[in-house]
Amino acid sequence: MNENITTGASATARAAEQSAADYRTITEVSDYRQAERLVDALSDAGFPVENVRIVGVNLESVEQVTGRLTTGKAALYGAAGGASWGLFFSFFFILFAPAVVLWQVLLFGLACGAVLGAIMGAISHGFTGGRRDFASVRATTANSYEVQVRRAFVNEAYATLAQAGYSVS
Repeated sequence: MNENITTGASATARAAEQSAADYRTITEVSDYRQAERLVDALSDAGFPVENVRIVGVNLESVEQVTGRLTTGKAALYGAAGGASWGLFFSFFFILFAPAVVLWQVLLFGLACGAVLGAIMGAISHGFTGGRRDFASVRATTANSYEVQVRRAFVNEAYATLAQAGYSVS
């Protein structure tokens, strides 16, 4: 059996480890916009930014509960999504069958999409069996961000940022 065969996941993890060893942190900032401004300053100065990365440090997953989710609300959300898809497919139908009446096709697509979406929303909520009767929004945030540069470009990055008026350490 060939011992050199690896799974995609382990090969990816190994490549990430090797890649991480090639980078050096030039500064750590408290928010993403600051990191973005630093990379933009490097880019504006002609620095090869393909050798730069922004790394979120101490990631947190935050799920903000936005309200109770009933079968009716699930059907309403499904109807809204279904109506959007119905309009989308209606536009394609109009492109390939231009002899049809525009408003009738759009209205039909909107109505069919909304009805099918509402049914699917209610059914999918019913399948949860009451285990998740709330709506939420999930986000991943970082406590800080490191601006990292490939080892071979670190001194050039420091010089470029200093020339642009940034003091990083």
